[in-house]
Amino acid sequence: MIARPSLLAALALAAAPAAAQTGAPGAPGPGAIAAPEPARLAAARRVLDRLMPPTTRAATVSAMVAPMMANMREGMARSPQLGAMLRENAKMKAVFERFMDAQEQRSLTLIRDSMPGMVEAMARAYARRFDVTQLGEIERFFATPTGAAYAQASMSVMSDPDVAAFQRQMMADAMRQAQASTGDLAKEIAAVQAEARQ
Repeated sequence: MIARPSLLAALALAAAPAAAQTGAPGAPGPGAIAAPEPARLAAARRVLDRLMPPTTRAATVSAMVAPMMANMREGMARSPQLGAMLRENAKMKAVFERFMDAQEQRSLTLIRDSMPGMVEAMARAYARRFDVTQLGEIERFFATPTGAAYAQASMSVMSDPDVAAFQRQMMADAMRQAQASTGDLAKEIAAVQAEARQ
């Protein structure tokens, strides 16, 4: 099976840098890595067009971001401290829901706006890792019924029940650790402030 990076992970992690880029997509900036050879880059772009057809990219992003945000929302709500506050205070729950809705919309907008730059960056990455022959074989695989089914199904992996359950648990664990770390930091800051007053 051909390894394909999690598009959501790649897009989410790279969206901010991609959005901040200036100039034409793929144009090297100061200190940029040299572009791959043109034939490899052209072949890589064809592979990306098979993986993420330009006509469905926006819908693909929405379909991937929604389940991830839902898992994050539920995981945060399950954390002991935040979960208790949300259950006990309807106004707090409404604030939390508005915040998460806004985060989802920001993420969608940022990723959609960054998509051209991200796809070009991914094409350049493919072009550096595979030669023209390999890229042609990858493109032909994605043109087969199995390859097309894989490309389409891989987009929905984030909504799989096992992945969703794992993400929720990971988010709840991260919230618990963050709360503990914040408490420790507050104690250390208070101790430093008390020492400075002496």
